[in-house]
Amino acid sequence: MTSPINHVNRSTTESLTNNTGKSRAKSTEHTQVEAENRTAEDTVSLSEKSVQVRELQQQLSNIPEVDAEKVAAIKQEIAKGNYPLDPERIAENLINLEKALIE
Repeated sequence: MTSPINHVNRSTTESLTNNTGKSRAKSTEHTQVEAENRTAEDTVSLSEKSVQVRELQQQLSNIPEVDAEKVAAIKQEIAKGNYPLDPERIAENLINLEKALIE
């Protein structure tokens, strides 16, 4: 719960509130007039590129972020000892990742 320290602050706050309310009312009236002036002939058409982008986005959303089969295959190879691990290469890649995150 807050209470104003003096009447000056209260009147300033009230005037700001009142002015904001008036400008919002004018904006709403203007939008309503624009909507009434529109006709049924207004149309929207998408370019061929935008349709292609939408299709690609839908296709990408269906692809899982992680290829579970590939992860399982790599795990098996590591367990068998057939997957070569290069600690220096791993360290270099981690350092490069950290540098990229800093930039």
